[in-house]
Amino acid sequence: MRENLMALASLIRRFLARELPSLGSDWWRGGVLDKLSYQQRTQADEQRWTTLDDLDVAATLRVVDQNWELFRRRGLVKWDNRNWLKEASTVRNRYSHDAPGREPSADSVYRDIDTLALLAEALDPGSAEADLLASARADALVRLRPQADAEPAPSTAKEASSGAASTFSPGTLVRLTARPELTGVITLVDTSGSQTRLTVFHGSMTQTYYESQVEIVDSMSAEHLTAEEMKARLTAAHVLHPSVNRLYSLNSGRIDYEPYQYRPVMKLINADRPRLLIADDVGVGKTIEAGLIIKELQARQKLDSVLVICPKPLVAENKWRSELKRFGEDFAHLDSATLRYCIDETRAEGRWPSRYKKAILPYSLLDEKLLLGESSGRRPRAGLVSLDPPVKFDLVIVDEAHHVRNSETWSHRIVKHLLDSAEAAVLISATPIQTGSEDLRTLLRLLRPDTFVHNQTFELMREPNAHLASVESSVRVAGAGWQEDSVKKLDAALATPWGSRVLRSNPRAQELRDLLDQPEVADHERVNALRITQSLNTFSGLVNRTRRRDIGSFTTRKPETFEVDFTPEQQVVHDLLLDLAGRISVSKGHGQSLDFILSTLQRQAASCLNGLAPFVEDVLSRKLTAEELSEADVDADELDASPLEGFIDEILELARQASDLTEDPKLDRLLAYVEEKQQLPNNKLLLFSTFRHTLRYIANHLTKTGVRVGLVHGGVPDDERRELRVRFAKDQSEPDAIDVLLSSEVGTEGLDYQFCDALVNYDLPWNPMRIEQRIGRIDRRGQASETVAIKNLVVSGTVDAVIFERCLERIGVFTGALGGSEAILGDLTREIRKIGEDLTLTVTERDARLRQLADNKIGRIQEQEELEERESALFGLPLRKFDAEGVEQAASPWLAPDQLRRLVQRFLANRGYERADSLFDKPLALLRPTKDVRALLLEDLRVSLPNSTSPWRRWLESGGEQSRRLTFDPAMATDDDVELLSPVHDLVRVAASNEAQFPPDSTAALQVRSVALAPGTYPVAVHSWTYLGARDDFEIVVTAANPGLGDEFEGLLAEATDAADSPTDLTTSLDDQHYEDWTDARATHIDRTRAHVESQLSSLATTHQARVQLLEDQIVSATHENIRRMRESELHSLEQDFEARRKRLEDSIQRSDITTSLLYTGTVEVISD
Repeated sequence: MRENLMALASLIRRFLARELPSLGSDWWRGGVLDKLSYQQRTQADEQRWTTLDDLDVAATLRVVDQNWELFRRRGLVKWDNRNWLKEASTVRNRYSHDAPGREPSADSVYRDIDTLALLAEALDPGSAEADLLASARADALVRLRPQADAEPAPSTAKEASSGAASTFSPGTLVRLTARPELTGVITLVDTSGSQTRLTVFHGSMTQTYYESQVEIVDSMSAEHLTAEEMKARLTAAHVLHPSVNRLYSLNSGRIDYEPYQYRPVMKLINADRPRLLIADDVGVGKTIEAGLIIKELQARQKLDSVLVICPKPLVAENKWRSELKRFGEDFAHLDSATLRYCIDETRAEGRWPSRYKKAILPYSLLDEKLLLGESSGRRPRAGLVSLDPPVKFDLVIVDEAHHVRNSETWSHRIVKHLLDSAEAAVLISATPIQTGSEDLRTLLRLLRPDTFVHNQTFELMREPNAHLASVESSVRVAGAGWQEDSVKKLDAALATPWGSRVLRSNPRAQELRDLLDQPEVADHERVNALRITQSLNTFSGLVNRTRRRDIGSFTTRKPETFEVDFTPEQQVVHDLLLDLAGRISVSKGHGQSLDFILSTLQRQAASCLNGLAPFVEDVLSRKLTAEELSEADVDADELDASPLEGFIDEILELARQASDLTEDPKLDRLLAYVEEKQQLPNNKLLLFSTFRHTLRYIANHLTKTGVRVGLVHGGVPDDERRELRVRFAKDQSEPDAIDVLLSSEVGTEGLDYQFCDALVNYDLPWNPMRIEQRIGRIDRRGQASETVAIKNLVVSGTVDAVIFERCLERIGVFTGALGGSEAILGDLTREIRKIGEDLTLTVTERDARLRQLADNKIGRIQEQEELEERESALFGLPLRKFDAEGVEQAASPWLAPDQLRRLVQRFLANRGYERADSLFDKPLALLRPTKDVRALLLEDLRVSLPNSTSPWRRWLESGGEQSRRLTFDPAMATDDDVELLSPVHDLVRVAASNEAQFPPDSTAALQVRSVALAPGTYPVAVHSWTYLGARDDFEIVVTAANPGLGDEFEGLLAEATDAADSPTDLTTSLDDQHYEDWTDARATHIDRTRAHVESQLSSLATTHQARVQLLEDQIVSATHENIRRMRESELHSLEQDFEARRKRLEDSIQRSDITTSLLYTGTVEVISD
């Protein structure tokens, strides 16, 4: 076969030599080197390939494949011919990795040569190589015919075999040499060929292998286990078989432990689909919660590809990348070039490039071309919609998801396209939500289109929650008659349309009713009732809402107002501006664009009169920035300055007068405060302004005083912005540190400055939530100072001063987070803007309206806060103590650091590491393996986790640093080169994969200390239970002779030591008890699975029909071809997803069961302390 492959490669090289030079003078790089895989490119560099003749067979096939589209457009090849090329690569790989001495069957040889001949004829028909391959194919066919004509009986075939008798026989347990984890039983042995072929039954399939591909699995003999062996094996079982009720992300990141951060994780793993909206208040640590979700999902499922979508500033500042590095994850940033490369590679190869499987994508790249591609121009480009199969990420995280709340934008459509095919999805929004908010409905439709087809569905789902919140409140308080009251409210929830159709069929609802109907409810049962109530909340599995007030304040805010007066000269210019604005308004009337322009001129004057002239130029030339337009309801291209015609000369003259002003009391007050701040140990100061010309004006004056200043706004390049933030974080003793950072609104979204404890609002947005976002940059988790200073600079008599005094200050936005009042604040913003832009109002009328507005909203905010306190379970919000208890219960004793330490030490010792026993004597261990040990560790990793790209793997492969620091304590893992070991770390998972299993009939004699159990010796049997159904689960079950003691022993075994006596045969005496426990658990599990699945199928069918009808209507009404294509693609994906989910649900009923495996039996001797 080697000669045939070389002939084909020779033909292809000649073909490439003829066609590639037409690419231009740089054809070697663009057409050859850039088309090679990473490994081939490395080989090319090392071996100095300079001509096509240097390419080996694999590289030759790769180059023609990567240039196939070019050749197809030139009419040299057909699209279908590419299948032969793909098969040729398979032939080459098969013969390169074949077992030594193996002679392939005649049938296999013929098929392989036929593939090569067909490809040769397609590329260069009539060539010498094509003729040679055609002749080889004819010869192979001749050799094939005798075998085809004769069908000898198995006995005859065996007699004809010239080889020695096979060591394999039916019934032998074997495993695949290349995949040791894949075992099976031989059902047939065929010795008729040159090498014995074995048919192996794997449980769900039958596969044929050659004798050289498998090896016999040594049968395990019974063992008497020590306590150390028992604990290591049980730990390995828990690592390899995650339980729904256990957390695996504990201590997996370099973070301070906070129980509330695990709320989203627990919601996600218990949801029927792994999709969640995290709508936490600013500063509670949403990126940390996302990191924990990544680590938790890694322990439970394949998570090779993760896409994070976020605003561009968070990419520029490395916010997400640096946060995820704390969890040992290395993500790549996507720009326009790398994104295009990924799409092109996916179209050519059918899969996303591995280098960018964990990537961060900015919103700025989400446009029409990305979704639909480009058909015009010299080179048509594919869009996401045209990729078949579609791009499919294991997890998609969408940060600042309020950016895609408008369903008519391309960013929304692209996010929807990616979410529709993703296995798991998380939307994150710091803009909090209300149940009546259309934004919430839009985000939930984006997240779960299978559930939220219409607004009516949302309203129906919301209705039971008010009653369930009342149930939760009654259960929490447990006052007089609380059980009867809870039952009444539960019945009210079940009587709603959604309750009667969906909740009544939920087994958890009946379980709750049974609990509440008991004559007496114990404390632990009341806690269980509380958890069940929360699980019934219709939004509990969809939305996580952590409010600042639920977890306590991070700091105390200390606001202070610096109010100054205009100089007489400034006052004249300001009064002339007001007079001119009023005359323009009276003359031209009201209009959205005009009202905004006139009010913004006033706000620029209130911010900085010296910035008025360049600002006027921007207005007239329609060059306002996104920050300056952020308060408007118009886009830049909609901004119309034509109504100013007839007044432009006056405006320009006024701007000239403003430029001539020299004295500036507002600036002087700022400079005085900056000087004070520079004398303090923490001299860092963050200053905000909406207007870039104000920022430049301040920067110029601060620089003259010797203060080190940084300036960030939308026009600052990403790399410069990133460098400025790094310098701002440096200690003031550093020569290149920044003392004062000046920022526009672009600096408020997602970026953290908790090392700074003071903020100046040089001017004030009229939107209170924008003010909250500014303050949230420093008043957030991780702020070292107990207080943060908020300084507000206002000029008396300006529109900003009036709005500040009459409204913003009174509602309390500067003293505390108003996270739960967003809908009210949204209304307030619109009313403020309406009053501020109405230049026909007198000063008295404006003041009165603002005061009345503030009074009304303060009352509504107070009502809202009281309502949230009464109904804190609206989104299933637990209390802080409840959080801590939930995390404590979800923390398995078998995954604690001591258990993992034992597992890793045993693994390292088994691989020949001499210092394994003493490795973790100190909290920060130093691993210094020999070259041989390091090679073994790498080989184990490649076998157990072939797709891993972790820092641990990179260190093993690098061969550079000879040592690596390890720890189980997040507090010790402050440096990136310290491996933080947890259940999801590669070293721990590989150690678990290589830990010995429990042989049949294993025994153990253990000793535990307990004050809860009577001293004595108890017989026990330890089984593993695997729950099969809608969602698989794993559990270790301890069976004791006395029912009810099993749970007590399970917690004690993790601390067990060896007992002196050997156990007797106790299996029979415990079998009956185990069978009884298993029978009850199995029946309950099957009933729950059936009820859950039937409810899911009913809901799925209903919503699917509605979604299909909606998309079909949109396709019919589409006026643009691109929109029609997009909707048709959505409909195709919808049908595929529906069928897959329906089949998966139906199958889960049939496979519902609990399988058991006896791990060991033995005795537990209980001694008292």
